[in-house]
Amino acid sequence: MDPHPPDKLLWWCNLIVRLASSILPRRRRLDWRREWEAEIWHWCHFLVESGRLTLRTEQELINHCWGAFADALWHRFNRVVVLRLADEIPRTPRFCLLVCVALLTASLFGRPTAFFFDMIAPAAYADPGRLLTVSLTEQTYWLRPEALRESAALWPTQTQMIDSSAVYAWRPSMVRGPEGSENLLSARVTPNLFALLGARPSLGRIFQESDPSQCENCVVLSNMLWRSQFHRDEHVVGRSLLLNGRTVTVIGVMPREFRFPLRDISVYTLFAAGAHPPLPRFEWPGALLLVASDVELGTAKRKLEDFVNRTDSLPAGTRFRISSLKDLEKQALQSWAGLLLLGFAPLLAIKCGQFARLRSAGPRAAMRDHFRWYLFFAVKTVLLLVVALLTSVEVAHVVVTRNSSANTYTLATAVAIWVFLFGAHMTLTWAIRDQLGRCRVCLRGLGVRVNLANAGRILIDLAGDELVCDEGHGVLHVPVMESGCVDSERWTYLDESWRVLLGNRETSIQLS
Repeated sequence: MDPHPPDKLLWWCNLIVRLASSILPRRRRLDWRREWEAEIWHWCHFLVESGRLTLRTEQELINHCWGAFADALWHRFNRVVVLRLADEIPRTPRFCLLVCVALLTASLFGRPTAFFFDMIAPAAYADPGRLLTVSLTEQTYWLRPEALRESAALWPTQTQMIDSSAVYAWRPSMVRGPEGSENLLSARVTPNLFALLGARPSLGRIFQESDPSQCENCVVLSNMLWRSQFHRDEHVVGRSLLLNGRTVTVIGVMPREFRFPLRDISVYTLFAAGAHPPLPRFEWPGALLLVASDVELGTAKRKLEDFVNRTDSLPAGTRFRISSLKDLEKQALQSWAGLLLLGFAPLLAIKCGQFARLRSAGPRAAMRDHFRWYLFFAVKTVLLLVVALLTSVEVAHVVVTRNSSANTYTLATAVAIWVFLFGAHMTLTWAIRDQLGRCRVCLRGLGVRVNLANAGRILIDLAGDELVCDEGHGVLHVPVMESGCVDSERWTYLDESWRVLLGNRETSIQLS
């Protein structure tokens, strides 16, 4: 294939230059375009007269013409100013905080937000202020669930403080569905449990009073199990799966915001009419009580705990603990805080040396510098820790979801905590290093590095580094060796004469 004729080649090259000239101001376009067109004309005629016009040289000329756009941009905007701003703006404290806020905003608008608030938000119940939970204490060896069911059915008739009661028995189980096997928690419940909580299914129906005799193998799925096994199939009602080796039929799916008050239950069945083999210390019973509306919850909690522990129909030595939903939420928060503190303790111990450097090399002048220095460090660190928390929840969500686990909240909580601790370690490391590399006055990144010795002769010369604020505020002395010419990391303030040599105070004020 032959190259284009010279006149056509010149026409295409001049067209590219004309398009690029639109970037320039009107008063400068003509001179700039004439300069480029003259260069292209001489180049093209040289190729023709020397017989070197080939497809390769033609492509080289066209590529050179495309470079006119970059040249026009540099003429439109001062190259020196642009490069200076590109170097100085990322080192300003305002830019650092804007990046942190941008990362936080991106995290809040991502998937972790809904998932995170699903984990920490209280579940939606009809009347949570009247709901109490009954569970066995640590002193009780075990209690047969059927015995608690029979006893709890009589409690509303024995005291006016209870409007209604429901019983459950939870245990570790295995489900096998279309997506394989899952280890999860299941619960046998009385038919009125969902009605007592005021919960409604998102698909199908919940249990009815006639189900124990007519639908012994019916199950209600949690929203997570429905997603992991059936991929949100709206026609899941009537389908079957295996629960502990027994075939069961799905009759309903609970909504995403529904959570069982005590455990992360994934599948619900009924107390069967026939005998159920006892599972001591494997299947644990509990009850839910709906307190009368005219009774104060704190008073009902104390009196009902005495009442249920004096029940004659239960074996001797059976002791119950009654808790409100606020108590359960408080316990969950304490558990989260305990795990975080347990992880933060060794993390802070590891960072103790870096925090000491931050304090020893910090500002030594006016209190205003101290306040700005530590306030900037605190705001930056807190923003990044929140980003690390939301990111850890997203990572936990992805990991647990891809592993097809229905116990998403339980597993995600553990995974999120440990991933967050790793993210906190990285965040503190970067935040401290970034803070140490900033001016103690203007908080800009130190842009001038001075090596006090030849790096290749470090074993002979006692070396050190000095980082200088380019606005002339001060110098950070950084030792390279313990026995070097710089014996310790410290900050030295410079007088006004250095600011004239190193920087422009007005530019510093505008940028920071």
